[in-house]
Amino acid sequence: MKPNSWRIMWVVAVFDLPTHTKIQRKRYAGFRKLLLHNGFSMMQFSVYVRNMPTMQQAQAIIKQLGPQTPPQGKCAFMLITDKQYGLTKNFYGPAMRQEKIPKKYEQLILFDE
Repeated sequence: MKPNSWRIMWVVAVFDLPTHTKIQRKRYAGFRKLLLHNGFSMMQFSVYVRNMPTMQQAQAIIKQLGPQTPPQGKCAFMLITDKQYGLTKNFYGPAMRQEKIPKKYEQLILFDE
């Protein structure tokens, strides 16, 4: 395996947190914000991803965030290479395929000759 094939890593965080009580919902929101604050992007509900330049940095962020999983919650961090992540295929249902078409505006005329 080439040395660079392990260089760029993707950290995928998948979690299942209870949201039955007000305090559980607050913890859920706090954990979600923690991920976003640390550079993760939402891929799907409870699935967040972040690109990391090296395996060591990916392991460091996992070591930092893992212990902050709320009580009664579960979180798994998966590491995949950039090449593997590039093979991801996304599919969207009919409702998601409809893209909002931007409104066309008439050009503003500032000076009329």
